[in-house]
Amino acid sequence: MTDSTALFAPKFFYFCWFVSIGLMMPFLGIYYESTGLSLPQIGILMALPGVLQLVAGPFWSLLNDALRLHRVMLPVAVAAALLPAFLISQTHDFTLLIVLVVLYALAIAPVPALSDSATLNLLGERRERYGALRAWGAVGWALSTLVSGWLVTRYGITIGFVGFVIGGLLTTVAALRLPNGVPPNVDIRAAAAGLLRDRRWGIFLLCGMLMGASSSVFHNFLPLYLVSGLGGSNEQVGFTFMLASLTELPVMALSPWLLRRWGSRRLLVAAGLFYVVRMAFSALATTPEVAIAAQVLHGPCFALLWTAGVVEARTLAPRGLETTAQSLFGTAVFGVGGSLASAFGGVISAQSGYPMVFAAGAVTALLGTLGLILGRRWLVAPTS
Repeated sequence: MTDSTALFAPKFFYFCWFVSIGLMMPFLGIYYESTGLSLPQIGILMALPGVLQLVAGPFWSLLNDALRLHRVMLPVAVAAALLPAFLISQTHDFTLLIVLVVLYALAIAPVPALSDSATLNLLGERRERYGALRAWGAVGWALSTLVSGWLVTRYGITIGFVGFVIGGLLTTVAALRLPNGVPPNVDIRAAAAGLLRDRRWGIFLLCGMLMGASSSVFHNFLPLYLVSGLGGSNEQVGFTFMLASLTELPVMALSPWLLRRWGSRRLLVAAGLFYVVRMAFSALATTPEVAIAAQVLHGPCFALLWTAGVVEARTLAPRGLETTAQSLFGTAVFGVGGSLASAFGGVISAQSGYPMVFAAGAVTALLGTLGLILGRRWLVAPTS
C-alpha cells in the first residue's frame, strides 16, 4: 500500500464525520429554543454530552485499549449515534430530549479519541503530519456549514438532522476502512498507574479544559447570540461556521512546520492567547457583522489547540494507552470544558445577556494560558 493510499482513509473519515456534525450542530440550540425550552433547559441539554464524556469517553477508550477493540469500536460508535440524533429532531418534550441526548452522547463519546489514535498509529514517528490530515475535517465542516443555513431556511431545521444521519452512514463506511496499528502487549494497569502519577497530565488537562470552555462558548452560544441577541439570520449562522472552518485550513496545513519549529507546548500557549482576543471582540460586538468578523481567529484558536494538544497527548501517553490518552485530552476540552461552558453559559446568558458569556470565555482562556506558562516546569519533566 502506497503512502497516499494509506492516508486516504483518515482524510475520508474526517471529511465525512465533520460534514455530518456541521449539518446539525450549529442549529441545535436554535432547535431547542424553537420547542419552547428555557435558556437554562437549553444549557442543560447542551451540557449533557460534555458531562457524559467525562465518564464515557475514558471508559470506552480504556476498554478499547485493554481488549484491543480498535477495529470494531469506531464504526459501531458512529452508527449507534444516528437514530437518537434523528429522534431529537422529532421531540419537543424536555424529559424525552434528555434521554435521547444521553444516548447520542454515549455513542459519540469515543469517536474523536478512536479516530485520532488510529491516525497517529498510522503516521508513526511522523505524528506532526496529523494536522494536515485533520484539515480534511475542516474542509467537510466548511462545506456543510456553508449550505446548512440555506437548507434550514428553506426546508426547516429537521433537514440538518437528516443530513447528520446520511453523513453518519458514510462515516461508518469510512471508519471500517480506517487502518489501525497493532497495539502493544503491555500491562494496562501499570500503564494507567504511571499516567495517574505523571503530574504533567494534571497541568495539561486543566489548561485544556479551560481553553475548551472558551471554545464551547463559540459552538454553543454564537448561533443564539447572532439570531436572538443581535438580530442575525440562519444564513449568517451557517456562514459564520463556514468562515471559522476555512480559517482552520491554513493553520492545519502549516501545522507540521509549526510543530517542528515551535513545538506543541508553545503552540498551546499561542492558541490560548488567540482565544482571549477572539472572545473579547465577540463580547464587544454590537452587530452580527462584528461578531462574525471576530471568528476569523477560529483557525489560530482551535486548530492550534487541537493539533498541538493531540500531539502533546500522544507524547505524554504511556505505551499501550494511546487511545485513552487522546480520550483524556478530548474529555478535558469538550467534556469538562464544554459542560462548564454550556451549564454556566445558559445561566449567565439568562441573567446578564450573551455578551457576558463571551467575556467569561475570554477569562477562562486567559486562565488556561497562564496555567501553561506558569506550570511549564511541571510540563517539562515528569515526577519520579
